[in-house]
Amino acid sequence: MTLAKKICISKETSTGLKEIIAHDKTPEQAKVILAEIKERHAHENMLCEISGDGHTLTCSDPSSSSFKVKYSATQATPGTSRAPSKIDNLRFLAHCLNRDCFALSMLKYRRFKGYLSTGQHSGTHWIKWMLSHALAHEYNVEPPKFFDNGSEASNVLIGHPKHAQTYHHVPRIVSTHSSPPYPLQWRWLRHSMEFPPYVVVVRDIRKVLISNFEKWKERYGVSFSEYVAGDPTSNKYICDVWWYIRYMNRWGAVASKFPAETLVIRYEDFQANRIESLKKVLGHFGITLSDAALAAGAAAGEKDFMAAHQDPGIPDRALRKDGSGETKFSDADSECLAEILDTHLKHDFGYEYFSSPRGFQINKDVKPLKSAI
Repeated sequence: MTLAKKICISKETSTGLKEIIAHDKTPEQAKVILAEIKERHAHENMLCEISGDGHTLTCSDPSSSSFKVKYSATQATPGTSRAPSKIDNLRFLAHCLNRDCFALSMLKYRRFKGYLSTGQHSGTHWIKWMLSHALAHEYNVEPPKFFDNGSEASNVLIGHPKHAQTYHHVPRIVSTHSSPPYPLQWRWLRHSMEFPPYVVVVRDIRKVLISNFEKWKERYGVSFSEYVAGDPTSNKYICDVWWYIRYMNRWGAVASKFPAETLVIRYEDFQANRIESLKKVLGHFGITLSDAALAAGAAAGEKDFMAAHQDPGIPDRALRKDGSGETKFSDADSECLAEILDTHLKHDFGYEYFSSPRGFQINKDVKPLKSAI
């Protein structure tokens, strides 16, 4: 076998478990990695043998003739995106119907000053961190120690709806990735129960897919092309195009019916002007902060500052350089994505996915309502 320029190294156990452990390596790098793995397993008293071409490492227990774990260096092929089938489309519709009818947590957790819902890979850690620092400055409390969502210390000011409130004199804002169920757009229900004002953060789906794949490709163990095609039932990936379509469709429907209660803002707006975006979010929640507090929040969003506040106990790195990695859309990937979006996306929020706008568009002229709490 002749190795190509880009190599992936896979791990297979005797139980049939397979996992990609390294991507985008040169042939020389792949051989070094296999040699290092061999040395490590040899110290564990395992019998280790590298094939004559140096591309396969087999490790076994001395008392057994069968392999315990096998590592293989193979050409990393780009793959081809598969357009969704009619079955895929039906599975997606069934999945949405189930989740949108029966995932009702947003009806249970309502009594907050503001409810922040962010699409996955749409700046959740960053925006929540900046808002927390702005509030901490204004109300003279300690800001969060870490920004990682998986860290308990990140939730002292803005946490999940289930979290207890830490400071009762600080306005309570909660943060999730939740999509609203159908009842949230029923007018009679809105009139009979109190609901918080909602802020929804979205991002260009193309950027979301690249960001998610770069973070989780070791776990996924598939090519980017296969990932672009996604899983209509949202079981295979943490986030993919189908997850994001459902998120945008549900919030687009709610924002269309209740535009004054629902502020939709783009991740790209935060990139362009942090202070104005923070002010807009807080204003929608009925919270007015000083210019100094807003400036403190925006300053906390600098990457160097955030890098110094990552929880060392959280292995997954939420902070990465923009554009990091080599993931790119091929022509086939773009065609596959375009077909999925054209078939299922009802609200584009102003992103130019189609030749003409579709569904809810971000309206900068809508004035937010006062918070009910």
